[in-house]
Amino acid sequence: MLVADATGFVRQTHRKVLRRSILLTGCVAAVACVGNPKPVVETTPPGKPKLVVLIVADQLREDLLDQYGDLFTGGFKRLRVQGHSYVNATHEHAVTETAPGHATLATGVYPSRHGIVWNEWYTKQNGKWVQVTNISDSTEKIVGLPGASGFSPRNVMRDGLADWILAANPHSIVASVSGKDRGAIQPVAHAKGYVYWFDRGAGKFVTSTYYRTVDPDWITTFNDNLQQRFRSDSVWSSNVPQSFLARSDKDTVATEGDGTHTAFPHTYGSESTSMGYWWWWSATPDLDVATIDLAQTMVTSLGLGRDDIPDFLNVSASATDRVGHEYGPDSREQLDNLLRLDKELGSFFDFLDRTVGKNQWTVMLTADHGVLDSPEDLQARGEYGHRLTAADRAKLDSLRQEADRSTDPAAAAIKLRDDLKKLPIVADAWTHQQLATEQPADSFEVMQQHSMWPGREAGMFSREGVELRFVPGVIANVRGTTHGTSYFYDRHVPMIFMGAGIAPGRDSSHAATVDFAPTFARILGIPYPNDLDGHPLSAVSSH
Repeated sequence: MLVADATGFVRQTHRKVLRRSILLTGCVAAVACVGNPKPVVETTPPGKPKLVVLIVADQLREDLLDQYGDLFTGGFKRLRVQGHSYVNATHEHAVTETAPGHATLATGVYPSRHGIVWNEWYTKQNGKWVQVTNISDSTEKIVGLPGASGFSPRNVMRDGLADWILAANPHSIVASVSGKDRGAIQPVAHAKGYVYWFDRGAGKFVTSTYYRTVDPDWITTFNDNLQQRFRSDSVWSSNVPQSFLARSDKDTVATEGDGTHTAFPHTYGSESTSMGYWWWWSATPDLDVATIDLAQTMVTSLGLGRDDIPDFLNVSASATDRVGHEYGPDSREQLDNLLRLDKELGSFFDFLDRTVGKNQWTVMLTADHGVLDSPEDLQARGEYGHRLTAADRAKLDSLRQEADRSTDPAAAAIKLRDDLKKLPIVADAWTHQQLATEQPADSFEVMQQHSMWPGREAGMFSREGVELRFVPGVIANVRGTTHGTSYFYDRHVPMIFMGAGIAPGRDSSHAATVDFAPTFARILGIPYPNDLDGHPLSAVSSH
């Protein structure tokens, strides 16, 4: 099928050569260590999309889209008007961090089955605890960065949607881009394709030798242009209109950022750190501008969505998380960031209409987790909010040290659990033995079970054989805010599907992030494993 424009023949010829190159270099090889249960075989739907797009807005809690809904004019507005929105969608695991959220979206199973239980965890090696990041892989390198340790998805113990697409259509192309390494790698599971993330030390988008050994020329050109475009952009000024200012917290809040530089404009000159310019820059909305720009470059350079062989593109926008951690979800900075992201997504959707074609692509917007309002905002509303004090930390440390001194780990775990449950800041605690063998007492315990993988210990007391749940509103951060709990505010995320044949509207029925992968598989009419924790959402996949 030729593209009906002046460069169509050149594009189509390039695409055939490109697909053949990917196939011959093993970029669609199956993962031998991953089990392949009997697949569910779907009937290929008529008019299936040529390109499926996953957009993950890191830390975008669902209610923020309603809170600022009338202010949006771009991509968020289009999704809310034209998309099918599951307004009660949640993650169903307890450890609501970036890596588990992305891996759950990719695989359709809980962390207890795909293995990515946290961003980092400890594992025993030669009798000692060693910290492991979710994507670390000493057998790989970073392309173009000599000496840098490489990354891969080998810690993911399941295949995912991108793998299923390639298994069904070996000539499909998989592409992924993010401001974070885990935001690019986890969403495509083991699939080998064009997977790039922003390296804050190098100031450019990079990949790992797991995917390829040399960057294509268009990546090199993109990175050169990025450095020229953004290297001198050392001021983040607010674009929030005067009439919108009252919708956010005031601009100067002592518990934001570094506690000193808490108001616009934010400048590298006054907020620079020893980590360098790109570390500062990558915590501003410009990171997502560059990420979406690279997504567009991928569509153009790879010819994504140009024929009837479906392609997959993941775009994980990371600035919402960086800004949220520093300033909070209700901050002036986050409002500015969301208005900018709304504009960028609107331009991106218009680009896909022009390039791939209207009704030829389908997208889902979601998030890897939510976030807690700052404790000070909670307190101002008469709700409980608490930052761990020095006394809190000392008490928790003393309990840990007591458990570590014991010569009976099982008995020590039980005592530690019981002692933790006596603290006013702790809602519940469980031993690992209890989680592994007993019937769960409530949904919180079920979600904790969903976040466990034997030998990968990440929680505050995991190495002592205990998991805990603080009461709602408690965080360890001295300033800013965070996420990571099983409470609704950390699990509530948008799930908005938009594309041909998908009826717009707000849907109050429950949906979970494990439902994403089988839903897109059904939309594409491709087989998927029959043992998933999620299921296709019929309202958006039965057309």
